[in-house]
Amino acid sequence: MNNSLYHPEKGFTDRAALEAVKLDRLQKQVHRIYGQSEFHRARLDKAGFHPDMIRSLDDLRHIPFMDKKLERKSQEESQARGLTCLGMHTVCDPADVIRISSTSGTTGTPTFTGYTKADSVVTQRIFERALPIMGGQKGDVVMHAFVMSMWIAGLPMADIMQMAGMTVVPIGGTSGPERFAVTAKAVRPKHLNCTPSYAVWMAGKLKSDLNVDPASLGIERIALGGEPGGSIPEIREKISALWGGARIYDAIGASHSSFFSACNCDHNAGLHFLGEDYIHMELIDPASGAPVPLEDGASGEGVYTALIKECAPAIRFRTGDRFVIRRGACACGRDTIRYSIEGRTDDMLLVRGVNVFPAAIKAVVARFAGQGASDNMRIVLSGPPPVQEPPLRVKVELARDLGPDDRLALATEMSDTISTELRFRCRVELVDSGALAAFQQDKNQKQQIFEKAY
Repeated sequence: MNNSLYHPEKGFTDRAALEAVKLDRLQKQVHRIYGQSEFHRARLDKAGFHPDMIRSLDDLRHIPFMDKKLERKSQEESQARGLTCLGMHTVCDPADVIRISSTSGTTGTPTFTGYTKADSVVTQRIFERALPIMGGQKGDVVMHAFVMSMWIAGLPMADIMQMAGMTVVPIGGTSGPERFAVTAKAVRPKHLNCTPSYAVWMAGKLKSDLNVDPASLGIERIALGGEPGGSIPEIREKISALWGGARIYDAIGASHSSFFSACNCDHNAGLHFLGEDYIHMELIDPASGAPVPLEDGASGEGVYTALIKECAPAIRFRTGDRFVIRRGACACGRDTIRYSIEGRTDDMLLVRGVNVFPAAIKAVVARFAGQGASDNMRIVLSGPPPVQEPPLRVKVELARDLGPDDRLALATEMSDTISTELRFRCRVELVDSGALAAFQQDKNQKQQIFEKAY
């Protein structure tokens, strides 16, 4: 595997060489899946496509998409036949799989993801590119506070950090504040991994339950993931302040390609896509599936193809995430594709014809932290999504007590700001501090988005 295409300080400097490597890897990958998987061969034959037809990266667009629904169907068929849980689209010997992870299953039957040793090495190499961006290095002590279960951010990510030479302390996301404080005081971590809601919750519990100032623990940087927040300036600033000025980074993986693929730098101008030589990114119109050029300012659903992944590689896998693309060299000096995430296409609501993303609402809510609001919120659904009638109800938890007049004024201002900026009618309802659960501590630490009122 060629790791020389990427320069630690400049990014991908030779686009022609990068495109040549990607095309070679794509051709080999498509021939491989066609020859080793009846599932993929049947799909490509039905589309009238043969691997020999790939002569450029653009030819990938003739291959049908895969998505979570098709993946689930493939895995159900494979399990019914008594084969691997990973699905009929698996293209490696199941004995070569060293790790199986799963989704949370909160929106349906869990799906499974497998990685071989070589697949883990790919993720390791991509992660190593992020270390200079975050100021990390070999031997740094990391408190890994994602739930240590089958969730991909738990044990698999801990493995990769160890492979990259970091000293991992797998505290997990279900440990209480006392254990967290005792462990942190002993190991003196430089780095913390967790969800945004966990970072806020743990900082609050350390102070309220133990009278421990999170700043005293010496954590220099926090890598966030799993939910929106890490790229929202107000939430980043809040978490940084809670943890004594720690630098905040947002991180994300690429579906069924690599469970780490992108992070922001200190200039916060989008997530640097660090695995472009291992993962091909496309942008599509989520409604029509038509390609959208990867140009600066372009918006669409992200689609991934794993160029060399061994186990059940993503082949035009629809992420369900809506990206906004940034091109050109970043202020940090690196030339990579950068992107921000507007929200999940399956979380998108339609309010009188306006597309509404929960992440956009959360970003506006976060700006009112100085006036007494927290960023813990729920969107109240009056009927089955996506169509909702205005005004859309949004519950926002208060960070401190407010008198009746101040409470009414704040709710009115928030409602008007969201309605004006996002172009739909909204009604904010402020609820007392502690009324909304911070996150699913027993599951995956993610903050809830919706509340059903039907």
